[in-house]
Formats: sequence, C-alpha cells, structure tokens
Amino acid sequence: MPVPIPARSPWTNQRLVLWALLHREAVTRFGRYKMGVLWMLVEPLIGVLVLGLVFGPLIGRTAPDMPFAFFLLNGFVLLKTFSGTMMAGIGAINSNMGLLIFPKVRPLDLILARVLFELTSSILSFIVFCIVGMWMGIQLSLGYLHILLATFVITWLLGCGAGFVLSVSVAYFESADKVAAFIKRPLLFLSCVLHPLYYLPGRAQEILLFNPLVHTIELSRKCLFPLYHISEVNLLYPTIVAIIFLAIGICLFHNHRYFLTRR
Repeated sequence: MPVPIPARSPWTNQRLVLWALLHREAVTRFGRYKMGVLWMLVEPLIGVLVLGLVFGPLIGRTAPDMPFAFFLLNGFVLLKTFSGTMMAGIGAINSNMGLLIFPKVRPLDLILARVLFELTSSILSFIVFCIVGMWMGIQLSLGYLHILLATFVITWLLGCGAGFVLSVSVAYFESADKVAAFIKRPLLFLSCVLHPLYYLPGRAQEILLFNPLVHTIELSRKCLFPLYHISEVNLLYPTIVAIIFLAIGICLFHNHRYFLTRR
C-alpha cells in the first residue's frame, strides 16, 4: 500500500527551502562548531577597533554627542549590511550551482538565502553590541526602535538591488565582481562612517546627500542618541532609491535567469 505524502502549500515549500538554505549558509560561514558564531560578533568589532586606532586621534572628537566607539560601530555595521548583501548576491548562484538539481530549489532561493543571512547576522550583532553598551552604562534611547529597524531594512534593500544587478553583470562580464569590490571601498569615506555629516561644508553635504547610505546611517545614530545633530536627512529618499534599485535588479534577474543557471 503506497504511503501517502502530505501535500504542502507553495508557501510552506518555499519556507522550508529557505530555512534549509539558511542553515547550510550558517554552517558554511561559521563552521560546524557553535563557537564559530562568535565570528559574527568579532568581525565588526575588529573593523571598529582598526578604524578607531587609525582614525581615532584624528576624528575622535568630531562626534561629541555620542560615544566614539558607537559612532563608528553604527556606521560600520550599516555599511557592512549594504556591502555584505551586495557581494553575497554576486556569487550566490555560482557557489551553489549543484543545489539546482533539486526540483524545489530555484535560482532566486539561493540569492534570498544569502541576503537574508546577511540581514539577520547584522541585526543580531548590532543588538548584542547595544546590550553590552547598556550594561557598561552607555545611555541608549529605545524610543525610536521602529525607525532604527527601518534604516537597517532600507540599507539591506539597497544592497539587495545592487546584488541582483551585479549577479547578472558577473554572468556576462567576469571582472564585474572585481569592479564592485573596488567601487565599494570609497563608501567608507563617502557614507559618513568616519565623520558626522554636519561637520562638512555646505557644498560637501549637498553632494553626499545623494548617497542614500548617508541618510540611513545618520538617522540610525539619531535613533540611539537623540542629542546627536543631523542635517537634512530622511527615510523617503533612500526608500525610493531602494525600490528603484530592487525593481531594476529583479527585472534583470528575471529576464536572464535561464542564462544564469546554464553557464
């Protein structure tokens, strides 16, 4: 007598596939040992430590309205959310091509698993650092957590859009990933990670405000430290840019999905 197989809805199948891919991504990234998860916390902390040692004597007093360590950490984690998500989308298909032999795994699932993993790891590491900071006596505001979460999600969506576009570009031009890695380096200086926006001259502020990351990074600092002074930043502009990037990226990915999986 045949064993009946319970029917699952498409949403249930999609959720199970994404969960399996996320678990595989965690094992691949951190190893099979639980201590490997500590790297998720140590990586941004090392970046902040290096930046603090290199630039601390020069810019340590440019953010008097909030602790310098949190000033750097806030900008660095959000920048990593964007750049990590963008770079994750580039190699998601090439590095997991063997998984496409399973009928329920689609190329889009491979990218979604990686970018969701980047968002989750960034938010979790930032939450842990905030808890440690409050335990050490740093006064953090909890009244604007919804805006803080929105800055992370919008930054992540910007990275998703850029990742979709670059995943298609790499399929046609193998050097596109090297170009992307080269372009993202100046973002450390052009996204107000190392300095507040209001310390710059008026003309420089007008130019940097075209960068949507400036808006999300500065607003996230304002959420945690309400006394932090911000210039003309808002969530509307980066949201519009994120929607445009994401729409272009998804359209490109959809139109070239067969070529991406048959190389």
